Amino acid sequence: MKPRLGPVVALTLAFAGPAAAASPDTIAAERAAAWLEGISLSSAGQQADAIVALRAAGRPTSALQGRFSTLLTLAPDYAVTAGAAGKVVLAAVAAGRDPHALGGINYVDRVKITYRAGRYGTTAYDQAYAMLAISAAGELVPSGAIRTLRRARGAGGWSFSVLGGTDDVSATGLLMEAVRAAGVSTSDPLLRATSTWIGTRANSKGGFNINGGRRPTEANSTAIAIRAWRAAGRKPLSRWRVALRSLQEGDGGLRFTPTIRESRLLATVDAAVAMSGKRLPVS
Repeated sequence: MKPRLGPVVALTLAFAGPAAAASPDTIAAERAAAWLEGISLSSAGQQADAIVALRAAGRPTSALQGRFSTLLTLAPDYAVTAGAAGKVVLAAVAAGRDPHALGGINYVDRVKITYRAGRYGTTAYDQAYAMLAISAAGELVPSGAIRTLRRARGAGGWSFSVLGGTDDVSATGLLMEAVRAAGVSTSDPLLRATSTWIGTRANSKGGFNINGGRRPTEANSTAIAIRAWRAAGRKPLSRWRVALRSLQEGDGGLRFTPTIRESRLLATVDAAVAMSGKRLPVS
């Protein structure tokens, strides 16, 4: 049975004419977006992630304003770390809003005040989302933040703590998106080396696990690896995309691994961006 197309895909094909055909990734992204639209979200971080994913999947900014209004009521108390403030900024940009002035608060400044000696916050996620947010807001990421990442790279990528520990696929992929958004060229040895390292972490099915090796495919790490290669100017391998789509369930949401369903929300928001052919930041 052929998959049912959502309204965005169907409308695109109607205007494109009979020769057009939606790709499997496009269909999967539309199904993921439809699932996201149908669920209720309670936290600010969830709302921010969903807004970015829906925008990546082609939803117009006008369709995101209800979710963004909910996010704004939660954001002041949520955006107290570099990563959390960064997510609010990314959601604002995706929704077509100015993150410098949201309800009287400058969320870009909330990101910037966490900067100390090349670091934002305490983790790779703080660093990545902060750098992505500043870039998305149209400002320059300090060169010291990029120098810190050049020095901190481990055997191939980065660890969760950035400055020490075991390199992992998700931390590395997000930081690659951030480095590219900050203006580092795809020809830079940093992006070339980290993308090569990520490519070696795929399992035999073409999927990725945060810890690499032969471990089971995880939706989040696979989606982030796909986006990281895109950020590095490389075309993600088709078997990686197939592995990601294999985790999509009948209702459009994705499961975390072949044997673990939760957290479907986190799996789906990361995957929707990747399956839409995008990378962070999304505008």
